[in-house]
Amino acid sequence: MRQIGSHWLVALMLGSTLFVTTAASAADEAAPGAQSWRGRMMARFQQQLGLTDAQMQSISDVRARHAAGQKQVRQSLHQAQSDLRQLALNGGDPTALQAKSAEVAQLLSQSVSMRVQTLQEISPILTPDQRVKLAQMSPRMFMHRHEAQPPAS
Repeated sequence: MRQIGSHWLVALMLGSTLFVTTAASAADEAAPGAQSWRGRMMARFQQQLGLTDAQMQSISDVRARHAAGQKQVRQSLHQAQSDLRQLALNGGDPTALQAKSAEVAQLLSQSVSMRVQTLQEISPILTPDQRVKLAQMSPRMFMHRHEAQPPAS
């Protein structure tokens, strides 16, 4: 039973990454088409919440303050997940798998904490109605471009 539970835990941690990453930050190095995608995404975000230009600037300032830390955690998380996949697929020993799983879990927790902190800083910028709308938005709104696209067949 413990082995089955640990497999579910690993699967949950790997899958949940899709829901904890934020929209591509301004500090991210982007492909040429990504800037236009980011602009469209932010315009859609502004329209859906009914944000003023001043609110958008304030939100951008908050996100910019957190961008470097979020990027570092995101990169570390992707690397740790890759390492965990390799260990699992290549018959890694249980101790190494458990240690890598714990590292992934810690990075996921750190990522969620950073996201919560960002949302807490954004909250006072929004009206009560805008906060309700933001809370109801799909997490897909905040995913990176490559994560939001369906997998290629």
